[in-house]
Amino acid sequence: MSPELISIAALVVAFVIATALSVNMGVLAFAAAFLVGRLAGGLTEDDILAGFPGDLFVVLVGVTYLFAIAKANGTTDWLVSRSVRLVGGRIAVIPWVMFGIGALLTMIGAVSPAACAIVAPIALNLAARHGINPLLMGAMVVHGTQAGAFSPISVYGTIVNGVVEKNDIPGSPLVLFFGSLVVNILIAAVVFVLFGGARLVRADRARRAAGAGAA
Repeated sequence: MSPELISIAALVVAFVIATALSVNMGVLAFAAAFLVGRLAGGLTEDDILAGFPGDLFVVLVGVTYLFAIAKANGTTDWLVSRSVRLVGGRIAVIPWVMFGIGALLTMIGAVSPAACAIVAPIALNLAARHGINPLLMGAMVVHGTQAGAFSPISVYGTIVNGVVEKNDIPGSPLVLFFGSLVVNILIAAVVFVLFGGARLVRADRARRAAGAGAA
């Protein structure tokens, strides 16, 4: 078996073990890298360590640490509560607010699952309270977190841009970011229309008209 196939197999095994036993996958991957490098690739320890992306590691640690501080000091909670308060009685806007909050969180460094874990409970609670389709709300949260996931300072964006730069591949961090942003906005717009967003807009208009008539 070629070293390339052995490397892929080792990665799959590390993923399965980490998933089944709740072991840190990074630690397993480090061990696998040395085993595969020495036994299958014939590399020295120095050669294996030279392949470690030190610059990328520092950036990722810094970005995730910054987001952890924002979570610990209440910045993310304040952002969510403040955004919901600004909606007022416009129920049709709530899914888009959840989309925007998810996008903003991943733009500043949250990984998508973490951003979903923060926003989704609030979003689904609002969906139940205001009669919004939970599938619509969940999809808006997911696509919101993906919309901001490739910003130049996000985890995914940093990884992709680092790999592109390291391999001298033509690319632009802003093109990557805005490409992901625009695609997810378009998908969210389609989801909004298909899963009850138009009904929410009509209901908001009816409420405003009734309020104006009563006044």
